[in-house]
Amino acid sequence: MTGKFYGVGVGPGAPDLLTLRAINVLKSVDVVCLPKSSHDNDSVAMQVAGQYIPASAQLVEIDTPMTRDKAILESEWRRGAAKIADFLQRGKNVAFITIGDAMLFSTYTYLLKQLQQIMPEVEVESVPGVTSFAGAAAYLNLALAEGTEKLAIIPAVDEPGDLRPILEQFPNAVLMKVAGKYEEIVDILGEMGLKEKAVFISKLGYPDEFITFDLDSIRGTKRDYLSLILVKRGGL
Repeated sequence: MTGKFYGVGVGPGAPDLLTLRAINVLKSVDVVCLPKSSHDNDSVAMQVAGQYIPASAQLVEIDTPMTRDKAILESEWRRGAAKIADFLQRGKNVAFITIGDAMLFSTYTYLLKQLQQIMPEVEVESVPGVTSFAGAAAYLNLALAEGTEKLAIIPAVDEPGDLRPILEQFPNAVLMKVAGKYEEIVDILGEMGLKEKAVFISKLGYPDEFITFDLDSIRGTKRDYLSLILVKRGGL
């Protein structure tokens, strides 16, 4: 009898923002897989969810390299899925933990596709988690959108100029993974009169969380990968 595979979103950073379902799954599985983007750093998801994982659970690292090279990523996802499949075929229940929500910009979805190619019959349960932008909005008591307002969620901006038509159309926007193009993004917001209508949030829920409404104050500084900007044309 094969095991069951779970994808568990563990939320934006604070351990008390895991859902009850996520906690119950982590307490029940035989194996917990941890995304590992660098051999020098502990899994961020493990920092969040570790207190809910019993000592009896086997911890297994799944490499998720920080690259956009599709060939490298596909190779690692296949290798990770094969590792998970081996446990499932031995009858073990396996959870893969991921920060934020399991089904939004998550490595889990790529692993799941690879796993389902290896084991089309595998039983899967995806457990939703609180997104970073939902956590940030709640922390700031700031509505992401109201009534019939539109909300845009934009990841990893490669060409900041592409933001202009989006920000013109959408009165509310979440700009995710902004660290790499931060200065260019802030320039665009300034040109559009939106810089004072935005807030920068980094590592919300972690001990080193950082929030600022002065976007210019962190120009030229090192920004963490787990960073986003909330923009509200109507004002914060």
